[in-house]
Amino acid sequence: MRPVCDLSDRAQSGEQTRMDRRVGLWSAASAATMGLVYVFVGLLGVVARPPGPDPLRLVDPYLAILEILIILSAVALIMMMAAVHACAAPECKTLAMASLSFIISFAVLTCSVHFASLTVGRKIDPTVSPLIAHELSFEKWPTMALSLDLLAWDFFLGMGLVCAAPAIQGKGPAGRVRVSMIVSGVLCLVGFLGPVLGRMEIQFLGIAGYAFALPVACFLLAKHFSPHDEMV
Repeated sequence: MRPVCDLSDRAQSGEQTRMDRRVGLWSAASAATMGLVYVFVGLLGVVARPPGPDPLRLVDPYLAILEILIILSAVALIMMMAAVHACAAPECKTLAMASLSFIISFAVLTCSVHFASLTVGRKIDPTVSPLIAHELSFEKWPTMALSLDLLAWDFFLGMGLVCAAPAIQGKGPAGRVRVSMIVSGVLCLVGFLGPVLGRMEIQFLGIAGYAFALPVACFLLAKHFSPHDEMV
């Protein structure tokens, strides 16, 4: 019996589908790589931080590098989900489109707040405008920038991953992609309860979802898009 979202036939047909798979391969690989670089730079920034009461506080250039990586990762994730939608069978188009829509919403939110932090936030003197400087920072909850960023990374990214998972049907490699997407998405959605309930320790599950599980899901999806694997 053919799986509900069997992509194997479409994966073999036409130059457009080959291009979709190529875009999916490189965007997923780029997202996975940038995710690993993000974790490395973040750890390096924590080790090299100046003395202070906050052990996780980052300063430039590490903070600026992380914000640039976030913007680039968001672009890569849009391209990745666009490829998933393009390769999805007709039965899965609605969920794939929903996933792409959630990822676009995620990207617009997180790119906006981090671009504002990179530009406006760094030009504000906190001694002159302490309230604005605080609201554009990510250092301590609650701030407007951090609230919007958690909405992006916990809710919209989580929904995008959960909706994309059913578009990857099959066993073996396809099953691992699907499971990794569901795990990452569910962790992000659970982390969303942290800011909603005012229990920010819950948000560590969201961090596990997008900082650790997401690069794994992107790596598996890149392998799944490769010419040696069939989308099943």
